[in-house]
Amino acid sequence: MRRLIVAVALVAACRGDREPAPSAGSAAVSVVPYLPQSPDGAEELRAIDQRVAIHRDEPLVEIALLLDRASLRGHVEDYVEALARSAELVEHAPDERDAWALRTRALAAVHDFAAAREALAKVKALDPHGLAYPELATSIDEAAGDRTRALVMRDAAAKSTPNPATLTMFAASLTLAGRYDDAIALIPRAAKLVHDNSPELFSWLLFQWGRIYEQKGDFAAARQLYAASVARLPGYLEATTHLAQTMLATGDTPAATELVREALAADRHPALLELGAQLQLATREDAKAEWDRYVQALPKAFADHAARFYLGVGADPQVALRLAQQNLANREVAEARELVVLAALAANDPATACTAAGPLVNAPVRAHRFAAWRALARCGRQHDADRLAKDLGITP
Repeated sequence: MRRLIVAVALVAACRGDREPAPSAGSAAVSVVPYLPQSPDGAEELRAIDQRVAIHRDEPLVEIALLLDRASLRGHVEDYVEALARSAELVEHAPDERDAWALRTRALAAVHDFAAAREALAKVKALDPHGLAYPELATSIDEAAGDRTRALVMRDAAAKSTPNPATLTMFAASLTLAGRYDDAIALIPRAAKLVHDNSPELFSWLLFQWGRIYEQKGDFAAARQLYAASVARLPGYLEATTHLAQTMLATGDTPAATELVREALAADRHPALLELGAQLQLATREDAKAEWDRYVQALPKAFADHAARFYLGVGADPQVALRLAQQNLANREVAEARELVVLAALAANDPATACTAAGPLVNAPVRAHRFAAWRALARCGRQHDADRLAKDLGITP
């Protein structure tokens, strides 16, 4: 199950992250389901570092560990090294299924989906009845744009092999389809099936459940789950950044400031520097330099994240638009298209915003349709904007 989770976690970020809108209040009742005690998460992260060093001469193990660590800490160096080592591995072992499976995971992790599909074809050819490649294929489909097929596959997996991972991944797919209540209903079922005590597993589950509530717009509930995720595995980058964002969204700037201050003391990741700049704990130039370094190293992997930085605290909508368009060219998904719309509007380019907004008019997620309405209203298509406003319940 752990390997399955890591494969999904590597492309989870491809689902897209939107800055939560300001919101007040907190959930009156805890939404965090019971999970048993787990070993110390900080020690687990240190153990991963040790295992990477120990297995330097075992490429199959080393690459898997690098990808594990990349999924938790998000450091570009781990992605780059895993990518290079996996290329070397398949060159020296072209007929080894596990080598090609790792190569597929590494390519998917850096959002090189075309190359990942080619590598996956090698896995299928070497092991046509293998258990690993269907999940890899589904994860790539979901991240790159074929979400209808991914939803069907996730549904089938949850029914045939119900466990915390398959149910949670199905819930994540339902969330992308705008079916938030159906997704939330799966959380208690997933929690009851836990028969492990891995801090990585628990932190991942709690983070994914938090994403469901965040995308629904319930930032207070999401904050509870992110806080529980960070408690299980301090240093889990995505959980930390989303916790800070939901703290801000629920009006708790002091807590967000303290969280980011502590995180920056241990890690100068650009996502943390970006939050630091927002909270006056770091400079915008620091965050810009790191995001630029990440994009230069792996443009497909980090174009969307950097675009959001430039759209926000980076304050350069023209750069944001260029990066957003680059991201959309690589991933035909609704949140990538929404990002182009928002960046184009910020760059005072309503024509580009309208062109990108077309497919969002009938999107299942309300926020995507709202972005389309903004674009239509700005580019002179008032009749279409009014019709969409009626659908959204927007009154003049």
